[in-house]
Amino acid sequence: MGTEKNISIELSRDKKEGYLTLKTDENFEGFREKDYDFILEKIKEVIKVPIDEKMIRNILKNRLYDEKFLIASWMEPINGRDGYIKNYFDSKKSMVPKVLEDGTVDYKNLDMVTNVKKGDILSELIPPEDGKNGMRVTGEIIPCRQGKKAFFKRGKNVGISDDGLYAVALKAGQVKYMGNKISVFENLNLSSVDNSTGNINFNGNVTVKENVMNGFTLKAEGDIKIMGIAEGAYIESQGNIFVNTGVQGYGKGEIKAQGNLTTRFIQNSIINCAGDITAETIMHSDVISKGNINVIGKKGLIVGGTYRANREINAKIIGSSMAISTILEVGTDPQIRLKNENVKKTLDDIRNNLDKIDKTIDALEKRGKLSNEKKEMYDKLVYTQKNLYEKMIELNRQYNESKTYIDEMSVGKIKVEDIIHPGVKVIIGNAVLLIRDELRHCTLYNSEGEIRVGPY
Repeated sequence: MGTEKNISIELSRDKKEGYLTLKTDENFEGFREKDYDFILEKIKEVIKVPIDEKMIRNILKNRLYDEKFLIASWMEPINGRDGYIKNYFDSKKSMVPKVLEDGTVDYKNLDMVTNVKKGDILSELIPPEDGKNGMRVTGEIIPCRQGKKAFFKRGKNVGISDDGLYAVALKAGQVKYMGNKISVFENLNLSSVDNSTGNINFNGNVTVKENVMNGFTLKAEGDIKIMGIAEGAYIESQGNIFVNTGVQGYGKGEIKAQGNLTTRFIQNSIINCAGDITAETIMHSDVISKGNINVIGKKGLIVGGTYRANREINAKIIGSSMAISTILEVGTDPQIRLKNENVKKTLDDIRNNLDKIDKTIDALEKRGKLSNEKKEMYDKLVYTQKNLYEKMIELNRQYNESKTYIDEMSVGKIKVEDIIHPGVKVIIGNAVLLIRDELRHCTLYNSEGEIRVGPY
């Protein structure tokens, strides 16, 4: 039987590999398979990592003597994974316009702003994972690198949850990285709203240093401040709107505000404000205010279009010497009057339809016995007639209620600092007056169902 001197165990210089050589000599022809346990025991005295026992059995079975075979390798350390921050918002917006199905490029919907609400989770701290130490074939431990803990780097209006795992928005606004910090900004500052930004929808305040260009949309839950011009754009704010230069709608531009609108001029635009509207000139526009319409300054001009205010319309000059159609209406909530007008229009349409249906039904009844086709048409007409009558009764009730409210209000005033030209139509509550002669320095108001002219 062979002895220990016939078993050679060698290690690589870095002790990462172990080799076995079974030697023969003049007095020993080689080990047999029955010597497996003896050989394995001697190997384990040196090598402390898992051994390739299949290789040892193969060496013995095939009598592979005096050759060196790899029977063990080191256990490589597995480094721990570093913790990291998982964002729940797009921190790297591409600003690349979309190519539509027809091949055109959409520069308006670039989705530039990432809005968040107060309390929204912005990011999550993912903890590090432990690593696993390695081992040389001799059993010497090779330490692994443990994962590093990540930390939130937070800026303005960002808080941390009680468990320390989440970054949370403390205010509504735009979330983005400034440097390497997550911040939420209540104010959005833009050079302009155009192809470089696309449409904007922001849940804070917006300031535009230049213009909002034709065909673009700007919406904000806060105030909007535009230092240039609003040009053929759709602008909507839950707060106040200020346009430094003016509003040029080109017949399609529209502004909606839950607060006040202040600007230098308004032209060919559609305006709807829950608060007051203040400008130096308003021309050829459709304007609604639940407060006052104040046209001030040297010009103080209102001409062309329709102007509805809940309380007062104040201007220096109203209309023109060319008798351009200009309609002023005060004394009721403009929305109620518009609704009332729409209800009346619907009622008129229903009455016209009912008149046609009634005549057709009468004609069919006079025929006596009807064919199957005519009978089917008759049944449909009777069903439609019934529904229209029910709808007419309900709409008539709504119309009379709102009309009564309008008749009872009539408290608005129109104040003219200089002149109101002929051709201007004035509606105050339930009273209507077409101006036929120039009036100067006056106040128009409703008294006992008639429009009176008093001093300015």
